[in-house]
Amino acid sequence: MNDEALNLVSDRLSRRRQAVTPAKQTEPTQEEIDDLFLERITPETALPPMQPLFRMFDVPCFYRGELVADCGKAKSGKTFFLSILMAACLTEKALALERYGHTDSTDGTDMKPLRVLWIDTEQSQQSTQEILRDRIIPLTGKGHTDNTDGTDYKSVGPVCAINDMLYAFNLRGLGFEKRGKMVDVAIRTIRPDICIIDGIKDLMTDINDAVQATLLMEKLMALAQDTNCCIVCVFHQNKAEQDRNMRGSIGTELTNKAFEVFQCEMVKDKDIFKVTHTFSRKQKMKHCFSYRINKEGLPQDVSDYTEQPRDAQGRWQSLQKLFSTAMEGRNQRPFGEVMAIALKKCGVIDAKAYYAYLDQAIEQGIVRKEVHPETGATWLELLDNALPF
Repeated sequence: MNDEALNLVSDRLSRRRQAVTPAKQTEPTQEEIDDLFLERITPETALPPMQPLFRMFDVPCFYRGELVADCGKAKSGKTFFLSILMAACLTEKALALERYGHTDSTDGTDMKPLRVLWIDTEQSQQSTQEILRDRIIPLTGKGHTDNTDGTDYKSVGPVCAINDMLYAFNLRGLGFEKRGKMVDVAIRTIRPDICIIDGIKDLMTDINDAVQATLLMEKLMALAQDTNCCIVCVFHQNKAEQDRNMRGSIGTELTNKAFEVFQCEMVKDKDIFKVTHTFSRKQKMKHCFSYRINKEGLPQDVSDYTEQPRDAQGRWQSLQKLFSTAMEGRNQRPFGEVMAIALKKCGVIDAKAYYAYLDQAIEQGIVRKEVHPETGATWLELLDNALPF
């Protein structure tokens, strides 16, 4: 190749390198630097304490300024759980949900009711009204509906004016753009302590649109912080029985951004609903909240209920399989080891549930508990085998 050809090739390569060289970055302005350092957090940064609105089983939950996810399959009791939550806002306790600070009160005075904003995008207007009138108000224990004189609500004691503290809006018949605008207007106007959006999928056109999902989560997080309210986002899980993930890109974003997640499900063979605190950035509840619907159509606590155990993937398993797995191939094992394995590897949620399963397994002749005659150590044995002493 002659010199002229070499020069031509070299020139082309040089121009190609210049074409792919990134543009020179401009230096940040002082204003941009100042904006950045306004967001800096140090150990000495003065920040207001986090403010939980409720607690369940002595664990604080539903914090001001944060997003909370209420998820579950279709007909899993999500709206029933929200009804309990809204009733607890108007009184001091509704079933397992109690206002934070309620038991700390020493002067016997009632706590100030919380202002609630409920935005319903899924049900009919009549259904929204029925839940408000026939479920939420009766759950407060301070009022009742009267079907004989046409009135919706009568006070039977010292109670806040419902219409001054609970604002329910049904936006089902509106387009998604107007719904989104209405949500912003409602939160900034009413300034609620807690806002429930049932469901947030109706604030976007496509639950798998990652851009819409990111923008919606950013908007809701900004609203929660700007107004110092807790925003509860109701969303469906995937339809597959074993898939507990929330649907689409918006479900992924909500999982990533939520401060805590509550999962609702129905134990079909028992007609019992269960609420599990599946995630928290602060303190996770070890106990599940269980309830059934009584003859009046109201949730009734069944805290003594113990369901069939699940494995680590959430699938139902028999007591025989549970304890065989926890024994890890042995016929006998120290009591504490079996319990530790059951809690860590077999999907048993807490010690209370484990002891309930153990009592059932002993009663059914699956295992036997024995005490060493000399050391006093407790062992578990799969039946028809001898202890090692």
